[in-house]
Amino acid sequence: MRLLKYKKFSGLHIVCKKCNKTIEVSQSPYKGCNHPLEKQRYKAVLKTNGIRKTKDLKSTLYEDAVSELIAWKKELENPVSIVINQKEEVKPSELLEDCIWMYSDYLENVDVAFHERKHRSSKHIKQTVKYILEFKQYLDSTKFNTATKPITEISKIKFGEYFEVQSNKSTSAYTFNHKMKAVKGFFDFIVDVKSYKMEHPCRKITLKHEESNPVSVSDNDFLKLLSVVSPEDSIQIVGKESKNRYRPWTVNSFKLSAFTGMRNEEVVSLKYSDIKLDENGELDYLEGVDLKFERKYNWDGSKPKKFVPIPITPELEQLLTELDYKTHIGKDVYLIDSDNKMNRGSLAKAMSHSFTFYRRKAGLPDTFSIRHLRKTFLTKLQTQTGLAASAGYQKTMSVIDKHYLDKIAISRHIKQQNFSIFG
Repeated sequence: MRLLKYKKFSGLHIVCKKCNKTIEVSQSPYKGCNHPLEKQRYKAVLKTNGIRKTKDLKSTLYEDAVSELIAWKKELENPVSIVINQKEEVKPSELLEDCIWMYSDYLENVDVAFHERKHRSSKHIKQTVKYILEFKQYLDSTKFNTATKPITEISKIKFGEYFEVQSNKSTSAYTFNHKMKAVKGFFDFIVDVKSYKMEHPCRKITLKHEESNPVSVSDNDFLKLLSVVSPEDSIQIVGKESKNRYRPWTVNSFKLSAFTGMRNEEVVSLKYSDIKLDENGELDYLEGVDLKFERKYNWDGSKPKKFVPIPITPELEQLLTELDYKTHIGKDVYLIDSDNKMNRGSLAKAMSHSFTFYRRKAGLPDTFSIRHLRKTFLTKLQTQTGLAASAGYQKTMSVIDKHYLDKIAISRHIKQQNFSIFG
């Protein structure tokens, strides 16, 4: 794989704008990056008054990139003199690809005022940029040469053609909507934030209806799945690799997910120190953390954590007893994989893969996955107590009702309650 020329120079780096990985370490694919030369950029990283500043350099020649970095360093050190000596106003780039990478930096909060910064995962940024690049590829395929034509010539008609093509070939409303929202967000940035003088080509778009039809896992299906979890016949062939889907903690991880109603990553983050006892020394509740909320609204740690008090059910009490909670109570040790051999993110993914493997091994349909255990929990919590919203699992009852409650299970529960219209 070709790389930009690299010699160690203070503040100079090479990054891949496709996957956001630093790749200057060697002349061979680094950290899995195999993207072509045109995706690489020289990047300057400097500290001024204790503040980290970054800038994508325009040059693709090493010597010119160094000169550009030095000039930028002087500009940062002497901002007033630079402004006085500046004769020409720097015009913003009008090429689509340059604007895309500028938007990529914006998503990473590069040169964004602190109070306007938003936390976005690297996965989200990578996916968003990928969808915008797909739009660019479509334009190029229609002989709209994005390498020569300015971004200001992208019209509503041109975007409408792309919208129609994607709408006709898309099999997933969810994926289609995310593609359209990614492109719209990009032009929101170009028109509203960067103030490009152009017509917004997609300010008003009609997204597809995402059918929300939550499914819960029946008692029999869950027990059947647990019955096939064993070290025997647990090797799955994935491509050319053999994956062992069994771990000593596999069954307990499925149970803890079902009995707490927490998300995978939240389940594997639970510790013995999260078990709370009442004044009599009996199990009171299990304290979980809403990690999705934390990432979205408390990424800088400026607010108190959003804790979820998980109710102790007979099933959860039995599981905690099997995990010998009385011996380990108060310890900073995980309930699942207490030896801590895997990081929590990898452990959560392993749970999901194992669940799918054993569900198929049990001959159960593909209508549910491990995430449906959370829907099952909240459906039962609502039908048996009516307190799903108050329990703190979601912000509002409308979210729970739309995305988590299995309406068929609720209908069956109503029948069991001998509901009658005229008594």
